[in-house]
Amino acid sequence: MDKKQAAEDKAAYCAERLSRANRLVGALGAEKERWSNSIITLGNELDVVLGDVLIASAFVSYVGPFSKKYRERIINDMFLKFFKDNNIPASPDVDPLRILSDEAEIAQWNNDKLPTDSVSVQNGAILMNSERYPLIIDP
Repeated sequence: MDKKQAAEDKAAYCAERLSRANRLVGALGAEKERWSNSIITLGNELDVVLGDVLIASAFVSYVGPFSKKYRERIINDMFLKFFKDNNIPASPDVDPLRILSDEAEIAQWNNDKLPTDSVSVQNGAILMNSERYPLIIDP
C-alpha cells in the first residue's frame, strides 16, 4: 500500500512539474516573438542612427539662440534638406528631443518647475547635453 501511495505521489509531482514546464515553454514562446520584433526594430534604427545622432548634435550646437519658429525652420529647411541632398540616412520623423532625452527626464524637469512649453523643454535638453554653458533663449 505504501508503494502504491508513493507511486501516486510521484506521478502527481511529475504531472505538476510537467504542467509548470509547459507554462514556461509557452511564456518563452511569447518572449521569442517579442525578442524577434525587437531585433527587427533595432535593425531598422541602426540603419538611421548616424543621421539621428547628427541631427541631435546639430540641434544642441546651433539652435539654442533661436526662437521656436526659427528652430523649426533651421531643422526642417536646413538640416533635413542637407541630409536629403547628401543622402544621409535619418528617421523619417526625426525628433532631436526624443534622441536627447526621454519622457521620464522631461517629467522630472517639469516637477522641478521647468515650464512645459516646447522651447523650455528643448532648452533643458540642450543644457543637459552640452559640455559647456550653451547660448540659449529663455522665453
